[in-house]
Amino acid sequence: MTEEKKMLPDNSIQQAELILKLYELRRETVMREARSYVGGKFMPASADELVEIVSAGDKLTGFVLQVYGYWDMVAAFVEHGALDAGLVYDTCQEMYFQYSKIQPYLADFREKMNLPEFLIHIEHLVEGSEAGRERISTMRKNLAVMADVRSAIAKPSCRHSNSSVPE
Repeated sequence: MTEEKKMLPDNSIQQAELILKLYELRRETVMREARSYVGGKFMPASADELVEIVSAGDKLTGFVLQVYGYWDMVAAFVEHGALDAGLVYDTCQEMYFQYSKIQPYLADFREKMNLPEFLIHIEHLVEGSEAGRERISTMRKNLAVMADVRSAIAKPSCRHSNSSVPE
């Protein structure tokens, strides 16, 4: 019985090396801090809030632009043939998660900031396949749960808020 082998592209070793190099870049100290913010506390709730964060010109602005610029570069590598889309799908789940945080506001953000090509490579890559769209849908649901949990943590409990009020 013959086994069918998946043919690797001629540049598969170079692609693997590039993926590993990209991983190394993600471990750089400032990039790690930026990724921690974008993957954590950064949860814009509207295009206006995203505009405000990006326009502030502070450290958090730098973090947002660094992280999304990095992922847009990775997506451009796919668009121009340096990386296989399937390889990026399998090894860069973080890009999909971070994109899902801004995806609902991206069109309005582009319009408000007059940046029609902002993150266009990520958009093409992520939304250009059924698997990518499904992953984003799942991540949007996960983000909604995260937002609910954060909201519940931030609100004081009703039984604790009245405990100091005499009856």
